[in-house]
Amino acid sequence: MLGYISTLILALFLPLTTTFGATHLEHRDSVPAHQRRSYRHSEAVQRLTIHRDTVSARRMWEELVVEDSTYAPALYYMSLLNHKHRGEALDYARRAYVADTMNKWYASNYGTQLITTRHYAEALPIYRHLLRLDNKEISTYHALALLYGVQDMPYSAIAILDSAEIRLGRNPYLASLKQDLLLETRQFEKAIREGEMLIAEAPYNVDAHITLAKAYEAQGRDSLADITLNKAFRIDTTDINVIAEIADYYNRHGDTHNMLNMEERLFVDERLTVDEKMRRLEQYTARSEFYREHFFRLGAIIARMAVDYPTNRRVIEAYAVHMLAAGNDNDALEYLRRHLDDDTATADDFISVMELEKMMGREDAMREDINKALSRFSEDTNLLLYTAYLRMSDGEYDEAVKMLQRGIKITKEPTKRSLIYGLMGDIYHEQGRDKAAFKRYKLALKEDPDNSSVLNNYAYFSATTGGDLAEAEAMARRATELDKGNATFIDTYAWVLHLQGRNVEAKALMRQALSKDGRRDSDLLAHYGDILWALGEKFMAETYWQKAVECGYDAELLKQHIEELKTR
Repeated sequence: MLGYISTLILALFLPLTTTFGATHLEHRDSVPAHQRRSYRHSEAVQRLTIHRDTVSARRMWEELVVEDSTYAPALYYMSLLNHKHRGEALDYARRAYVADTMNKWYASNYGTQLITTRHYAEALPIYRHLLRLDNKEISTYHALALLYGVQDMPYSAIAILDSAEIRLGRNPYLASLKQDLLLETRQFEKAIREGEMLIAEAPYNVDAHITLAKAYEAQGRDSLADITLNKAFRIDTTDINVIAEIADYYNRHGDTHNMLNMEERLFVDERLTVDEKMRRLEQYTARSEFYREHFFRLGAIIARMAVDYPTNRRVIEAYAVHMLAAGNDNDALEYLRRHLDDDTATADDFISVMELEKMMGREDAMREDINKALSRFSEDTNLLLYTAYLRMSDGEYDEAVKMLQRGIKITKEPTKRSLIYGLMGDIYHEQGRDKAAFKRYKLALKEDPDNSSVLNNYAYFSATTGGDLAEAEAMARRATELDKGNATFIDTYAWVLHLQGRNVEAKALMRQALSKDGRRDSDLLAHYGDILWALGEKFMAETYWQKAVECGYDAELLKQHIEELKTR
């Protein structure tokens, strides 16, 4: 410590004239090496603190560290100067501390760097050591309490805060932290006493009122919690933390009217971030019954958000969803389309709008937006995949394949390449080009062996066109393992087993598929009928074939199929 102080003193008495400086330098050459390092360190301190010459000071300290890798003063300052490069700053701080463990400045800096880089376990012993070096420094107690909290050692944190109170007296900030820890450890009576003492010492401390209210509520003393929260509100009616706590309190206790009154205050407050506002809004709109019951009040909040944050994508989506919920489909669509011209619009925003247009049958608008999206996001593989799917749905197979080929050229990401090859395989199958389809499916699985959709489609189309049934079974089984709840994949697996003559196993699987699907898919119902027929359960087979027709299966096609089965 004395060496560090002498270094600072030397920095204050550096040469004031050119003549003195020259004599000083001549003298420096004649003194021992360790003293020359002290002179040069002092000069570096002067350049940093007086002349603000960071570059020159850094260079001098770097030279000192090269000459002596354990020279603690230079290592310490190098740590401070490397604040933008946390790894380097931590390394310099560690070396300075190791070189002189009894220097509290080095220890404190090392502890700070460990916390900054989230090495909390390593920071604990450093701050314990700091406490031994100086047990009067309040920031050390604070840091230790926080570190114990992060390490899930709340009782140790409380013990440290008690120790600080004994040695240094009560500190409002540490007392507030202690109260939070008492709540965390469910020591509610102690938390209440601590809170009441805090308020007696600082009657206008709103945070103390909030924490005390939480302690009252935790003990079931709701009337006192309500009174305490309202006292905090009267102290400062503009404190957003108080308003948020009261809103949350009313929400927990089912007082919707007062809760929404407080929420409306929050949503017009510019100090609350748009992300926090959206988080609060989404917790209410996600509860469908609550959303329906308070549709108009929540709608007014959403509409205000749309005015205050006109280009925020989350707000735009929330307002459009609210209009759709109100039955204003066309207004919602036009609102979303207007915002596609925003600078913040993404390819995914275009895809969402096009999905809505497809659902509403707005083909002209959808084609217009496809062209606009492709001109703006021509390199976005998600967009190319989606537009290729739309082209495929409209029977424009060649156009769809061209888009997918462009996507393959653009992306090197295996998962996306697998999706592209998979959709290409589906298109070729639709065209009756199964050989080309299977080639693309193989390429898709080479990119991503766990692409469950490709595994399913490849297995089904291969099995139904005379392919290797054992290979198809392996692919179908893997698809169901990857996506256990997918009724279509289970159906494929069952159908491959049926084609192998393993109808008892196939029946059990089809029952699972129908259960997950809710017995609505006509293809699944027709397949189950075939499996039952193969097992000789003819009456039940005809029952499920009839259900398939009722759910949309082509009656004439099924009639021909049944005749073939009966003939066979």
